[in-house]
Amino acid sequence: MEQWKPLNREQALAARDFSQAGETFIDHKGLLHEISYSILTPLGYYVIVSKQALRHVEKHPKAARYKTEIPHFLNNPDLIAPNYEFEAAQLYYKVAEGTLLAIAVHRKDDLRFVTTMHKAPVIKGIREKKISQTDFLYIRGGFKWKKWK
Repeated sequence: MEQWKPLNREQALAARDFSQAGETFIDHKGLLHEISYSILTPLGYYVIVSKQALRHVEKHPKAARYKTEIPHFLNNPDLIAPNYEFEAAQLYYKVAEGTLLAIAVHRKDDLRFVTTMHKAPVIKGIREKKISQTDFLYIRGGFKWKKWK
């Protein structure tokens, strides 16, 4: 298994794995996706970014301007939390220019893949007490999560 290390924006762009680019997979909803690239995450596995996911991000204008940052956000998130609504999903959070963004990563079989990225008003599940900070899967040093409760 490859060892994860946090990368800056330029390093993350250079570290994208294009070895499966053009291959296809069926997502959790039964939809066909074409792989663009994958990137290693702090949890030690690669997450696939598909052409369809990148197009879907365009539906979220506040997040769409950060679409090219997805490799960096996945490799070096501020926080990774479970998505309490979907057992096989996690949310990768990153603060960009004062905006909290969430990237939804789903799992099907052995694949982990991005489904969307959107502006997040809060860390999902905290306010509803569906998750607590003890459920967080990863916290980057110094992240001030209380601001986003």
